[in-house]
Amino acid sequence: MITIKDIAAEAGVSVMTVSNVINHNHARVSPATEQRIRAIMEKHNYVPNMAARSLISKSSHIIAVLLPIWHASTASMLLDPYTGQLVGCLEELLREKQYYVMICSFERVEQVLAIQKTWQMDGMILVMPHEDVLTRDLIQKSQAPLVVFDRHYDDLQMLSVCLDDRKGEYTATKYLLEQGHRKIGFAAPSIYESSVIQDRFQGYLDALGEYGITARKDWLFDNVVHQEGGETVAAALAEMREKPSAIVATADLLACGIVKGCQERGIRVPDQMSVIGFDDSMPARLITPELTTVGQDIREKAATGVRLLLQSIEDDSFRDEHIVLDVKLVERQSVQKS
Repeated sequence: MITIKDIAAEAGVSVMTVSNVINHNHARVSPATEQRIRAIMEKHNYVPNMAARSLISKSSHIIAVLLPIWHASTASMLLDPYTGQLVGCLEELLREKQYYVMICSFERVEQVLAIQKTWQMDGMILVMPHEDVLTRDLIQKSQAPLVVFDRHYDDLQMLSVCLDDRKGEYTATKYLLEQGHRKIGFAAPSIYESSVIQDRFQGYLDALGEYGITARKDWLFDNVVHQEGGETVAAALAEMREKPSAIVATADLLACGIVKGCQERGIRVPDQMSVIGFDDSMPARLITPELTTVGQDIREKAATGVRLLLQSIEDDSFRDEHIVLDVKLVERQSVQKS
């Protein structure tokens, strides 16, 4: 089996030069020399020993994407279009930077700390946080650089990437109001537990308040998740004597379930029920009628998180940066216009 020493001898360079090529230290090797060394490695089918590389460089080139186990199994979280697309973008962007992604589901902070130590993680990205106590504890105890999506605490030093969630749902609700709707419901997984959903709920209330409208409790649908939750909302709407004329949902999959459930129960969308989602994920464009939704740039979100993480890996002092990304309304066919 060929070794680094063999490659160095054949290339006429030092072992350190070969090591720099293997570890992507491009600044220390000329392009011509790197090309010659890589050609030799390819000729001999040389594969670096990752464990040995980690011991020498004290870097595993592994990034953990953390998925907390909460209202659904981790498998179903990855099947969710938003989560799946975000994780896919993270993997692609990190792969381009010569990092490997390890997906880690967890229920307790201690599990994450054990993974950090066992695999010598270079960094971590937390996706879909839900419990504030757990998330705060993880931020404070993590020994590796950590970027958190969709959560920020002003009293903690942390790296975070969030959306302007309040603006997003305000924009959706205001759009419905401008189209003449005055009876508007709200559907979400956890209105009173998730700070992201609370922000979106507040945006909904802000828009109603501008028109002097008070939200009706019987039109607030809480603890409804994914398509199945949307169909539950539709079943409840079908039984109401006085229905809202429109619903804003905090996720596209939830909104698609509402559209599907309404149509199956003879409630025409958008003629009798207008529906707006959130995320602009793939299902929004596949359902009929196509879903009007609040769009976020998921790839930009992933790229921003990767940029913060890599900067933190390079600079130990870089541990506090909060980025808020904009959102926009994407108009399609699921809203009845005045």
